[in-house]
Amino acid sequence: MSRPVSAPPPLPQPGSLVPPIYARLLRLLLQHADVDGDRVLAAAGLDWATLVTDDTRLGRDTIVRLAEGAMTATRRPWLGLDLGGGAPVSAHGALGYAVVTSRDLREAMRTLARYGTTRNDTMAWTCTDTRDGLAMHAAERADLGGVRAFVIDTVLGAILRMIETAVGQVPPSLRIELPLPTPAWRDQYQRFGVADVRFEQPAFAFRVDQRDLALPCIGADAKAHASACRECEEALAEVAGASMAQRVAGLLASVDDGRYPRMADVAARCGISPRTLIRRLHEDGDTFQRLLDAARKQRALWMLLHTAEPVEEIAARLGYADTSNFSRTVRRWFGATPRALREAKATPAS
Repeated sequence: MSRPVSAPPPLPQPGSLVPPIYARLLRLLLQHADVDGDRVLAAAGLDWATLVTDDTRLGRDTIVRLAEGAMTATRRPWLGLDLGGGAPVSAHGALGYAVVTSRDLREAMRTLARYGTTRNDTMAWTCTDTRDGLAMHAAERADLGGVRAFVIDTVLGAILRMIETAVGQVPPSLRIELPLPTPAWRDQYQRFGVADVRFEQPAFAFRVDQRDLALPCIGADAKAHASACRECEEALAEVAGASMAQRVAGLLASVDDGRYPRMADVAARCGISPRTLIRRLHEDGDTFQRLLDAARKQRALWMLLHTAEPVEEIAARLGYADTSNFSRTVRRWFGATPRALREAKATPAS
């Protein structure tokens, strides 16, 4: 029996996540589905007149309310696929233009990975050469609660449309891995023509075999691609304002199985050497060990207060082989045992 895929623990929230174009497209999608899109916008604290004139990016709470309202109104749990798959490449700004003017599929995927956060700051992407081809993985950076699947589906649909527009087809070897339970409506994913879609995977990923990476892009244009990438670099600098300490804290907070990465692994994820990581963290007034302890502390408190998992299981998932050692650590952190913390939460304040 496969293990259910759980949502990641709460992460430090980026201040702004996506441009308003996606809310505009969602409102149009709702109107086409005979749903009062303006009412859904209003419930999320938005209005159409402001939305079409204000380019301020939308924050986490707005996205959650908007997606929840839209899915409830349409009764389509797959609405994210409709939104992402229906978005024109131009909706993704310079990123979309940089993708479709790439030389080939390999360059298009590397472009998507490098600049993806300029359009959606809930995920950070990395591209890795594998024995068989190329893998593009997402690291989730925000806790989106009940709309996590909606956002993943939206990104999935958007990326597939950009890839198909770029090379004129869905790469035959493309495999999609989703960190979501298998839905009753999984046939909705077949509309994109991807033969291999796998659910209950450890991370959101796209994989392409070596033979397809050389597929040429129909609109390949080196000068136009370079120009679009320059614009993307400027946008990336705007959304990448987090300090090194914040970036490391986000990576550590996303660990759900107790297998916390070593400092060398984190440095590699950040594209720097361990020595440089130490120096950068020192400049931020922090250390890797302190951030690791803080991540374990935050995760322990969240699991003790918001889940019914046994203390032994929580200890194991935080990397503690000895439950008594975990309990002593919890007492040191919070001045109370795991049991006392749970009892305090269950007791209403007088």
